[in-house]
Amino acid sequence: MKAIVVAAALLIVPFAAQAQIAPRTPPDSGRLPGIADPPTRPTIGRELRETHERIDWGRESGDLSKREARALRRENRQIGVLADRYGRDGISDAEYRELEMRARVLQSQVEAQRIRPATNDPD
Repeated sequence: MKAIVVAAALLIVPFAAQAQIAPRTPPDSGRLPGIADPPTRPTIGRELRETHERIDWGRESGDLSKREARALRRENRQIGVLADRYGRDGISDAEYRELEMRARVLQSQVEAQRIRPATNDPD
């Protein structure tokens, strides 16, 4: 009988000890449990590809002159080069915001130039 009590005590003690040594605070993972992860950032590359397509559509439809399309494509390439440079060591939040803002400005320029008549460019 004494052996059964000792065996039962040995089985119960580890469970009680585990409950007492459990951490009181959740591990610092940078987010709270039950909170959804923030949405992932859209890639700058995708935005630049979409802008390049809009430039092509504008040129094909005659909404953009050859000169306007060339200047917009140049800016699009420059943003891509900058994104590659930033991406070598990982893009920080500030760098991402800069790229995103430049991409949005370029998209706005493309749309603004497409809605006004293209200049008669001999090129």
